[in-house]
Amino acid sequence: MAIYFSNFENDNFLTIYLLGFIALYLFLSIWNHNHIRILPIIECTKSKFNVIMIGVDTLRIDRLGAYAYHRKLTPNIDKICTQGVIFENCITPLARTAPSLTSLFSSLWPHNHQIRDNYPDATQTDLPADNFINILNSQGFSTAAISDWAGADFKKINFGFKELSVPQDQWNIKLLLRQGPAYLRLFLTLFTHNRFGKRFLPELYYLAGVPLTSHLGQECRDTISRLAKKEKPFLINLFTSSTHVPFGSEYPYYNLFTPKDYAGDSRFIMGDFSTPEQIVESQESTSEAHDISQIINLYDSCVKEFDDEVGKIIDHIDKCGLRENTFIVLYSDHGTDFFETECWGQGNTLVGNDPSGRIPLIISGPGVPQNVKFSHVCRSIDFMPTMLDLLGMEIPNNIDGVSLAPYINDNSNPNLYAFQETGVWMGKIPGLHPDQITYPDIIELLTIPDIKSGTMVIDEKYYPTVIQAKNRSIQNDRWKLIYIPTYHGPVYQLYDLKTDPYKNVIDLYPDILSELKPKLEDWIFNPTIQ
Repeated sequence: MAIYFSNFENDNFLTIYLLGFIALYLFLSIWNHNHIRILPIIECTKSKFNVIMIGVDTLRIDRLGAYAYHRKLTPNIDKICTQGVIFENCITPLARTAPSLTSLFSSLWPHNHQIRDNYPDATQTDLPADNFINILNSQGFSTAAISDWAGADFKKINFGFKELSVPQDQWNIKLLLRQGPAYLRLFLTLFTHNRFGKRFLPELYYLAGVPLTSHLGQECRDTISRLAKKEKPFLINLFTSSTHVPFGSEYPYYNLFTPKDYAGDSRFIMGDFSTPEQIVESQESTSEAHDISQIINLYDSCVKEFDDEVGKIIDHIDKCGLRENTFIVLYSDHGTDFFETECWGQGNTLVGNDPSGRIPLIISGPGVPQNVKFSHVCRSIDFMPTMLDLLGMEIPNNIDGVSLAPYINDNSNPNLYAFQETGVWMGKIPGLHPDQITYPDIIELLTIPDIKSGTMVIDEKYYPTVIQAKNRSIQNDRWKLIYIPTYHGPVYQLYDLKTDPYKNVIDLYPDILSELKPKLEDWIFNPTIQ
C-alpha cells in the first residue's frame, strides 16, 4: 500500500509539473500575442526627408539577385536595387561588427576612430561629435536604433541615438553569468522571446546566437508609424543578426533548403558552437571538419527570412505614404567566408577577393537615380558624406570618406583606394602565412580590468602585438595588394581581381607593386586623414 501511495504521489507530482509547464508557456504566449501593437496605417506627408536604415550582420553581397545566385533569395531587396543605387564593390575597412559600424557612421578609418576590434574599452567608445547620427540630431531629427544581440554596440559606443531599443554589451562577464549554462539559456528562450522577456529578462531575450528577425521587424514598423505622426523628420536604424553565425532562423525557414534525410549536427544551426572552446576549435579547423553544404543551406535560409522581413517593412513604408520623402538604406557590416580564403568567418586574412570584406550597400530615395549598379570601388566610410550630400547637409571636413553622390548619376569612377585590416582572430586561423606574427587565442587574450563593469577587453600587454599582427591591404577596381607581417619582415601578395582573384601574381606585375606598395605603407605607418 505504501509503495502504491508513493507511486500515486509521484504520478500526481509529474502531472502537476507538466500542467504547470504547459500553463506557463500558454500564458506567456497569449500575453505576448495580446500585447503586440498593431498600429494603424497612417497617411502622412512631410516637407523634410526621413532615413530608414535596414541592416543585417554578416550578409554576403553575392546572395542578392544582381549576382545571379542559383537560389532566388532576395526579391524584396532586389526590388529596392531597381529603385535606387547598389554599390557593388563597397569595402568595409575592418570586417568586424564594432569597427565596421563605427566607420560607417563616423566616416573614419579604424585607426582614426580607434575601435579596431570588437572589444573596445571605455576610453574608445566616445565618437567625434560630427558623426552621422549627431549631425542629424543637430538638424532636428528623431533618431532611433533597434537591434538584437548583434547590435549591442549601438549602446556601448556613443553614436548619439536619442532612442535605443538594443541590448547591453554582449562582451560582459556579468551578462554571461546571468545567462547561465548554454543549454539552459537556450531552453529558457522558449519563454522569454516576448514582451515579458524583453522587460524582465533582457539577458535571455537578447541571447547571442538567437535572432529576433520577426520581433524586430514588427518593432521597426511600430516605430515608423509612431515617429511618422510627429512633425520632426526621423532616422530609424534597424540592425538584425538574421544572417550571423550559427545561422539559425525561425520556422519554417530552417527547413527551406535542408534535405529531409539530413541527420548531421547542423540540422537547425551550425553545430558545435555552444561554448567558447568550441568556437575557437571551429575557427582553427579546415573545411574538412565542417558540413559546408549544409551550413550554406542554413545561411541561405537566414537570408531568405531577412529578405521577407525587409519586404514587410517596405510595404509598411508605402502604406504609410512615406516613400516619396524617405531614403531607404540597406546595408551590412561585413560578409563571411565559406573557405574561399581557406577559413570561415570574416576579416581573417584579406586574401584575394575576400567575400567578408565586401558589403551590400543600397540607397533608394528622393533624387537618387534608379536601377544603377555602381561598380567602382568605394568604401563604407563614404556612406556618411554621401547621405549628407543627398540630404542637402554640410559635409564635415575632418573625415576620411568622400561623397559618391556626384558619381552615381553617370556611374563615373571616383578613383578611390579601399584600405583594410584584419580583425582579432579567435585562434590560429587556417590560411595564415606560416611565419605570421600571432598572439594568444581569444580566451587568453581577453581580460576584465574593471570587475564592477564586467566589460571584457583585450589585455593591454597583448594589444601592441595585436595591432602589429594585422594584415593590411589596398585595392582599386582591379588590383589588391596585401601586407602580411611576419617574424622575418613583411611579405606582400598581389591579386588580379578581374582575372584570377585568388592567385598571387606578385612576381608577374612589378610595376603594380611599385605603384601600390608606397600607398599601402603610408596608410599603415603614417596614418592620417585621407
